[in-house]
Amino acid sequence: MEKGEVEWGGSLHSTFRLLPLERQSRNLRPFLESHLFSPQQVLERLPYDSSRARGGQGQAPDPKRYRDGKQVFQTVGLLYEDANEIHVTDLGATTLRWLGLVNPANRVVLVRHAAYALAACQLRNPTGAGRKYAPFVEVFPFAFIWKAMLALDGWISSEELNRGLFRTTRQEDLEACIGQIQLARRTGDIEVLGPETIFDSPGGRSTKNDRIISWLSLASFGWTLFNDKGTDGVYRLDPVTLPVVRDASLIRHRHKDFDSVPDYVNHVSRCAALPKDLR
Repeated sequence: MEKGEVEWGGSLHSTFRLLPLERQSRNLRPFLESHLFSPQQVLERLPYDSSRARGGQGQAPDPKRYRDGKQVFQTVGLLYEDANEIHVTDLGATTLRWLGLVNPANRVVLVRHAAYALAACQLRNPTGAGRKYAPFVEVFPFAFIWKAMLALDGWISSEELNRGLFRTTRQEDLEACIGQIQLARRTGDIEVLGPETIFDSPGGRSTKNDRIISWLSLASFGWTLFNDKGTDGVYRLDPVTLPVVRDASLIRHRHKDFDSVPDYVNHVSRCAALPKDLR
């Protein structure tokens, strides 16, 4: 058997939030305003609590803040690092223009393009997090999440993701997974889906729920396509953006092997089909 991971990893340590505005990710603007900046310049611009800085009070922010943010925003096609410089994509530049403007009433204008980009994202890709998967893994993670939710009455739980969807490696697996989730719901037995794939980190640094939420924050494009987990403990599609999700989930992309991170991330951004300026 070819080497490489076959279960979706829990390596995303940050979330991505556009809505509501008062809770928007604080590091999003500094990253998106850093075209052609060095990683060190970006790090110096990132907000941080000095009491939690590496080395203690008054010390510099931990470089992990840069690495975690870059990984999250790179995953959805907003930017990438190349030759020690940050490059903000067209999708990233458009998102920057919407940061102070997006709201529940106008979000559809932005998320229609964002969803087209998310539909092209591959689990296996040239980025650091994407290189660890086995060569036969052909997963479009955000499209898979949408398709599962659409087939499962518009909602999905963390347990169903962790025990079922995060084990899919191709389209055929997704169809079988949906059937197993339907069985689990009918019988009330979540164990039929098998064991968990993501666990709490040793030492309590992060919980499995933190890392599951990271995937959903990206699949929702910062909680603009659908909301964060509700009081019932599940993620539900939003009637307002349901047509966008449905249309984007129908796009058929051929899984590709890309030569470099810039090639891949720019491909994702181009799939957004953005006009030159949305203002």
